[in-house]
Amino acid sequence: IIVIFLFLNTSCITESNDYFPLSNGKVWNYNVTINPGVEEKVVYKKTNVTLKKVDIIDNKKNKISAYPILREDNSVYYYSKGPEGIYREGSQLTGNQSIVFESDKKYVLKFPIEIGTRWNSNSKTYLILRRYAYFDYRATTNFELKYKIVSINESVIVPAGKFKNCVKISGIGETTFIGNNEIGAIKIIVKTTDWYAPKIGLIKSVRSEETDTDLFGTSRMVQVLDDFK
Repeated sequence: IIVIFLFLNTSCITESNDYFPLSNGKVWNYNVTINPGVEEKVVYKKTNVTLKKVDIIDNKKNKISAYPILREDNSVYYYSKGPEGIYREGSQLTGNQSIVFESDKKYVLKFPIEIGTRWNSNSKTYLILRRYAYFDYRATTNFELKYKIVSINESVIVPAGKFKNCVKISGIGETTFIGNNEIGAIKIIVKTTDWYAPKIGLIKSVRSEETDTDLFGTSRMVQVLDDFK
């Protein structure tokens, strides 16, 4: 009985891990469209590549087995997985030699993969933009996103194809940005929706950052998977 229980438990964790593959050599190519409220639309390509698993030392001198993901701008993000889920340990931005670790576990997926599973994660606004003649003004502030798995059997069509049995995750958060004397305090409501396909990972992501002022309006980003290999 014990052996059967351990097998089933391990199988569930392995199946859950399939929604965020971390094995070496996988490549995701995305198409990203950003409509920054009052400004012109921006379209660009994004690439994620998994690298070999490495051991890293965090700020508390703990040794961690991490899975690096290289992005198109040469920044590297480090992920770990365990019985509770998959989370980001930290990031090494372009040109930096050291890893900046998350103050708390930043979950990407929380186990179990079932409707109703919830978790919170630190985030930052980054879509809200106003362009002026000599500089770009961004409303950037930290806040907390509240995530919830709302479906586990979604069918989603993206340029890479049609995917079934996808996990749908919704997120919502609220914050206030304190601007200069002219802008003042701006209330921001952030909503996200992400879809993960079995054995593929993230295939679609939608994010909106809604302000209570016409100066910035509502910004929206849509990211879809172009191909995976």
